[in-house]
Amino acid sequence: MSFFSKLSDSVFGIFNKDTKDENKEVKEVLPEQAEVKIEEKAEVKEEVEVLSEIDALKKELSGTFDNLTSMDEYWEAIVAIEAVATSCASSDKDFSDKEREEIKTFVQKINPNKEVPSSIKEKIDELYANPLPLNKAYLLAKDTKVEMSVFEDIIEVVMHTDGVKFEEKVVLNAWHDFKQAA
Repeated sequence: MSFFSKLSDSVFGIFNKDTKDENKEVKEVLPEQAEVKIEEKAEVKEEVEVLSEIDALKKELSGTFDNLTSMDEYWEAIVAIEAVATSCASSDKDFSDKEREEIKTFVQKINPNKEVPSSIKEKIDELYANPLPLNKAYLLAKDTKVEMSVFEDIIEVVMHTDGVKFEEKVVLNAWHDFKQAA
C-alpha cells in the first residue's frame, strides 16, 4: 500500500468515524421523534373517535330526555350521568383535568339552555370533589328513566378521554356485572 493510500485511509477513516458517530446520534434521535409523532397521531385519532362517540351519545340522550316527564326526572338523569362519569374517571386514582373538562363539556352540550338549580349544582360539585364508588353511581343511574346502555356509552367515552386504563376496563366489566345481576 502506498503512502498516499495509507494517508487517505487514515484521513478518511477519521472522517468516516466522525460521520458514523454523527449518523448514529441522528439515528438515535429520529426514532424518538418518530415515536412522538406516532403518539401525537394516535392522540388525535383517539380524540376524533371520542368526539364522534360524544355526538352519537348526544343524539341518543336527546331521545331519552324526550321521554322524561318532569324536570325532577331530568335533573336526576343529569346527576346520574355525572356520577357515572366521575366514578369511571376517578377509578384509576388520576381524575385528570382533561377528564373533568370533557365531562363538564359533554354535560353542557346536552344541557345547553337550562340553568342548573343550585341544589343540583351542589350535588354535581360534590361528585367532582368526591366521586361515588361505581356501585352507588349505578344505583343512581338505575333509579332514572335513562336506558342503562346510555350510561355504558358514557363510561366508554370517559375511558377514551385520556387513554384507556386497566382500572377503567374494570369499571366497564363491573358495570356489565351490575346490569346482569339486576
